[in-house]
Amino acid sequence: MDINALQSGIRTALEDMRWVDHHDHVGGQFRDPPATEMDLPYFLTHTYLNGDLISAGISPEFFAEAKWAYLKEGRDETDTRWEELLPYLDHVHSAIYYRYLLIALRDLYGWEGEEVDEGEWRALSDRIREASRRGPAWALSVVDRMGVKKILLDAGWWSLDPIPALHGDPRFAQIVRMDPFIMGEMEFVEKLAGGPVHSWGRYVQALDEAFERAVQEGAVGIKSGLAYQRSLYYERVSLSEAERIWTKGLANVSAAERKAFQDAMMHAVCERCARYHLPFQIHSGIQAGNFNTLANANPLHLTDLFQTYPDARFDLFHGGYPFTQEAGLMAKYFPNVYVDGCWLAHISPAAYKRALDEWIEIVPANKIFAWGGDHGIIDHSYASLLLGKDLIAEVLARKVANGYFNEKVALRLAERIVGENGLEVYGFE
Repeated sequence: MDINALQSGIRTALEDMRWVDHHDHVGGQFRDPPATEMDLPYFLTHTYLNGDLISAGISPEFFAEAKWAYLKEGRDETDTRWEELLPYLDHVHSAIYYRYLLIALRDLYGWEGEEVDEGEWRALSDRIREASRRGPAWALSVVDRMGVKKILLDAGWWSLDPIPALHGDPRFAQIVRMDPFIMGEMEFVEKLAGGPVHSWGRYVQALDEAFERAVQEGAVGIKSGLAYQRSLYYERVSLSEAERIWTKGLANVSAAERKAFQDAMMHAVCERCARYHLPFQIHSGIQAGNFNTLANANPLHLTDLFQTYPDARFDLFHGGYPFTQEAGLMAKYFPNVYVDGCWLAHISPAAYKRALDEWIEIVPANKIFAWGGDHGIIDHSYASLLLGKDLIAEVLARKVANGYFNEKVALRLAERIVGENGLEVYGFE
């Protein structure tokens, strides 16, 4: 069996399938005028590569907003930013956060070089800046080229910050966060409530109103990113205990009491996700950037929530990486848990292939979501999608070549994990 021909055939078949982008943050490019223009230094560094550059030694001050004000003001400081960036690029040439961006540079901008810091980079930078000036026209053309059926967009509470170019576009579906209610962020809660929240009853009512509003305005799911701030272990705490703590004032209580309040409110959110039939996306595994506490994000911490709320559907993000086995086993154990490979393809292609290879063997086919971009720049999600298609084709071809299943089963599996599962679970069909 010619595995290269097999892989090529599967890769071609993936192009005609209905894809769901399970997670993206895009928004700024879709405004008119766009939130900012981009040049090559901005394109490279305003994505996950910034964490690798900091790890390699660049000063975090390089990413300060003031450094990039020239792009919003129509000035040209590209050469200066490039000179500051150049000494560190050599340290990240082998890192996937750099290498997958080359896919977008070649495919979207016609770049034909090997490494961006070799040869003529300025013409490439000018092409990027010119495209970015087109704002929604350029960004939507990239979405067209991606050919995705749906993009699950985590761009905040959209009604408070609308993106006109995305409204009415059937490819975009909104995900909203209820984390401010879990954390007791009163400014946000009162903004959504439309006025002061002086009683515990009004606080709980505001949470219910937020869910009702989410449904009315077309949200298809809820998201929590609290693994960046605390452990994913949420103990069972009663709402009466949460009321006692809230009444004291969250600024005046101990760290243990604050955690107990958050635990109670997470349970309240899970209960409402079940009641309103909204899938609950939970960040697990690696956190973007630097200096975080990875142990907080182990998906095993969520076991009690999975057991307590069997009618809530939990979408475990990022494959839990590096806890991909744990995440897969949660999806294997619990009918209400799904494992999601969003972001993972460009965290580590090797880890993605290992995880997908194992998930295929242990997780029912309707419980795997294969891909999501997880970017603020749609060009970067475009690159991740092309990478993801290559990796999926490689894994499936190897399974067929090894006799694990035949090509018919492989292609049917692909249809499910790249799109059908997402379309079903998030209520699109």
